[in-house]
Amino acid sequence: MNKRLLPAYPLFVKDPYFSFWADSEQLNDSDVIFWSGMKKKFYGVLKIDGKPYEYMGNYGGIAKAEQTKLSVSSYTTDYEFKIEDVTLKLSFVSPLPLDDMDTLSCPVAYMNYEIISDKKHDYEITLFINENICYNNDDHRSFSDKGVVGCVFKLNGFEAARIGLNRQAPLSAAEDDVCAEWGYYYITGENAYITHKYGVRDYLAGLIKSEKLPFTTTELQQSGWNVDKYIMSVNKAEKGKIMLAFDDIAAARYYGKYLYDYYYRNGKTIVDAMNETFANSEKTDKHLAMLDADLKKKAGKYGEEYLNVLYASLRQSIAMHKLCLDTEGNVLFMSREADSNSCIATVDVSYPSVPLYLLYDTEYVKGMMRPIFKFAGMPVWTYDFAPHDGGTYPNCDGQVYGAEEGEVNNSRYHATSNAWTAKQYRTRPDYYMYPANSDVFVFEKQMPVEECANMIIMCEACYHKDGKKDFLAENADLLEKWVVYLEKYGLIPANQLCTDDFAGHLDKNINLAIKATVGIGCYAEICKALGNETGYKHYRETAEKFAREIENFAAKYKWCPITWDTDDSTFSLKYNLAFDKILKLGLFDKKFYETEVKSYIPKCNKYGVPLDSRKNYSKSDWLMWTASLAYEKDDATVFIKALDRYLKETVSRIPFSDWYETVTGEYRGFIARSVQGGNFILLLND
Repeated sequence: MNKRLLPAYPLFVKDPYFSFWADSEQLNDSDVIFWSGMKKKFYGVLKIDGKPYEYMGNYGGIAKAEQTKLSVSSYTTDYEFKIEDVTLKLSFVSPLPLDDMDTLSCPVAYMNYEIISDKKHDYEITLFINENICYNNDDHRSFSDKGVVGCVFKLNGFEAARIGLNRQAPLSAAEDDVCAEWGYYYITGENAYITHKYGVRDYLAGLIKSEKLPFTTTELQQSGWNVDKYIMSVNKAEKGKIMLAFDDIAAARYYGKYLYDYYYRNGKTIVDAMNETFANSEKTDKHLAMLDADLKKKAGKYGEEYLNVLYASLRQSIAMHKLCLDTEGNVLFMSREADSNSCIATVDVSYPSVPLYLLYDTEYVKGMMRPIFKFAGMPVWTYDFAPHDGGTYPNCDGQVYGAEEGEVNNSRYHATSNAWTAKQYRTRPDYYMYPANSDVFVFEKQMPVEECANMIIMCEACYHKDGKKDFLAENADLLEKWVVYLEKYGLIPANQLCTDDFAGHLDKNINLAIKATVGIGCYAEICKALGNETGYKHYRETAEKFAREIENFAAKYKWCPITWDTDDSTFSLKYNLAFDKILKLGLFDKKFYETEVKSYIPKCNKYGVPLDSRKNYSKSDWLMWTASLAYEKDDATVFIKALDRYLKETVSRIPFSDWYETVTGEYRGFIARSVQGGNFILLLND
């Protein structure tokens, strides 16, 4: 009835700073968490004839509503509770439809509720949210000024209570695992209040009614600035919705310019967002249900386990991006590299995620790449390979990966400030404006073959999907530079990092050579699209030559080793073959695919096949990419069932981690990352 489905359940989830989850099956068993695991105090209470029953959070001292059902879909997490003759139904809706950028970027999520009974009762359903939604709980990673300010608005058919820090410093924290200490949160209801913790206490104890809650400025000040404040939604109707909205003031800094949510592009405000969501929610719910039904149909051939994996992935992946327009009106869809280093627009985070977005609209994928193309053309980037990232979220001001090494050549010229204090907020340097002689980036920290191939493959994947040449033509000079690098260095890669940088440097990495080969093959297709027949012929022949060399080497062994200088006492998942198959490049023989896939299956542990022979950990996205290589459905099912088992059994109660141990199911790192969009890859093959 409350059978476990996921390690954590999305509740109100819209973007990297608007992301609140439940970390257990019982909604009223524990506190709500921010995606990083930071606890936030959300308390949901239904009063029946004056008696309170808690349905959400863990306030303490209140009777718990009995939870009887739990289910998830693409865009909703749904609960049902029983209190004697009363049934309470809740549906937490995160409107993130990839076919509607306005709705996706509208910074509002909501909880639909319905109270059902065959008897007459007086109801009051409430949701309280503590002021700690506005700041981080760890004082070492937080500003000292935590004074909050709030107010209440009357809007079109509802009220909204607002809360935010008294001191607003938008985009002032470029750090991992932290929430925004800027912007304003809004909760809506038939009536909305801002009150203090004693008002909440007295209301729940039945000492005061909601309309008598202390809410005036004088009352709030008299409670003391160090007494927690709450925003509160109060509703007496038997059916309705409670909305949660977040106005972040500014969405991102983009190479010196401040950007705003895509939704705000024509002058709309957070008030418009709440009014429109309230007015259109029924229409939105129907549209989301239609998209969910379509996904069920597409995923059906792979079984319920695969659908559960997709349900775990969709909202998480989308909501770890920010959708904006650049100053020229181009779409930007910038990811936050969550629980890793918080890089923005990381290429090797975008690359694994793109299957989901290719299914709906290539503009999202192009929006991931635009920050990288822009930075690669700036003087400070002097390498002839692609950058790794665009900065540290939410500031896209130039790559930070490999740029924090302090002084250059033991001289007094510093790439970065050496005065930072550990575990304090910081805003990293605006590297985009550094001159070419700055020598900011350490080569050993780069991913040259990885990122060149990723960018080229994503470009060709977009063209394969939408047939539009303009994006290719706009970036032709950089793509040409990067394919030359792949041709020169891609077949036998030198000791370097790849996307799996947590595993360390690896010399002569064959999976990386496969990526280079596919990248070169994709560039040949780009040449063809742009009318460059000479380029097409040359790079097609190069890619075929590389593929034959890899296959001939692998043929010496039972399966393809991890590197060019090892044997079949080693192995690695060759997930980089995936786009050769999806784009129908035909570079690698079907037998090569089958030999690899069949060799992995006996190595499958309880929760999946290890990434390679060095460790027992694996990556969820690469497991599904590897499943997509299978020509037999039963082979793919082995990977799917192992990942679904991980979701249902891992002891790590956090939003879907992509890096975990395949024997124990414990997470190693990486929480709530956008790479889970890669789990949709099997649908691209269809």
